[in-house]
Amino acid sequence: MPLSDLFRKSKKEPAKASQNGPSKSAMTDDALFSPEMQKKRYDAAMEFMKVFQEKIPLVGGKPHAGTVLSIAGRLAGTSLYRSINKRDVAPGMIVLSEEVNQAYPQLLNLFAFYCKQNGIDVMAKPIVTQFPEKDKPLMDVEQVQAEYQDQYDAIMKRHGLDYLNGARSGMVVCSMVFQYHCTVAKDIDPYIATGIIAMGVVEGAKTAPPPFGSGGKVASITRNRLVLGERDAAIQEALDNGGVFIDPNPEVLRILQQGNIDPYLIYEKAMLAEIEKKIPRAKTY
Repeated sequence: MPLSDLFRKSKKEPAKASQNGPSKSAMTDDALFSPEMQKKRYDAAMEFMKVFQEKIPLVGGKPHAGTVLSIAGRLAGTSLYRSINKRDVAPGMIVLSEEVNQAYPQLLNLFAFYCKQNGIDVMAKPIVTQFPEKDKPLMDVEQVQAEYQDQYDAIMKRHGLDYLNGARSGMVVCSMVFQYHCTVAKDIDPYIATGIIAMGVVEGAKTAPPPFGSGGKVASITRNRLVLGERDAAIQEALDNGGVFIDPNPEVLRILQQGNIDPYLIYEKAMLAEIEKKIPRAKTY
């Protein structure tokens, strides 16, 4: 069964708001409740699903649930990243921001609403953050961005969606692949699937993507080394010679300092994350 068939208009249509939908106290953007915008997000998600079906990663001839779910979440997160970050940042760089912290729960609430319309309360249990080996995504976030972002963004623009609404449309895509893997194929636990999507959104929203049309070429160059040290020196070295550098949002640093929390914890955690990804080299300046 084509995944997009799960969301034909004869079924419950998650992109349409109802009295039991997300409250305006949780999502204050009027565009979220505009019937016209809801239809655009739904139509864009449907179009992307048709394209995605031709490029879904397979294992043993079947879609790999964890990878498919993570792709959907990371693309939504990448669209959220672009809605917030306007400056030029080297691909693969980790960017932390308070805006992402505020927008992420709104997207997850939207996903939960769509899932509940289709019979599963994904918020009935705490978000899972540790995944069984068989369910772990087989692509990293940079590979997802390089492989899918161009088509995803082109479809969102074709339907008149900005980056924020592109992220919201991504929640429709997430709910489609979630419904397929959790209720049709039944090859992953719904709460593990929710955790993978939630983690995917965060990963996409904090990882600077490659430029459109680059095919990931820039990302493949810059992921080979992590540059640490004084901010200006580390950034310049990474930009000149390739590499990932960590540049936390100034507002995040300010909040940490107000709470007497050492901001270097951010660098420590980011470095550990890169080590876990087995980045080849780390250089201090």
